[in-house]
Amino acid sequence: MDLFFILNMIKNIISTFFQNGIWVVGFFYFLINIFDNKTLKIFSKYIIIVVLILLFIQAVLLSL
Repeated sequence: MDLFFILNMIKNIISTFFQNGIWVVGFFYFLINIFDNKTLKIFSKYIIIVVLILLFIQAVLLSL
């Protein structure tokens, strides 16, 4: 029973993270392609990392 609970929790974490994370990555991908600016590219990479970390933490907290 515990194995089922752990596997279900991991599945929920991964699915929630990727469902929300794809929007973040897609938004910044199109933003970088529309505006060709070196500073924007560097800034976007840091923002993507921070937002994905926050989304992962949120996914873990929601599944608990």
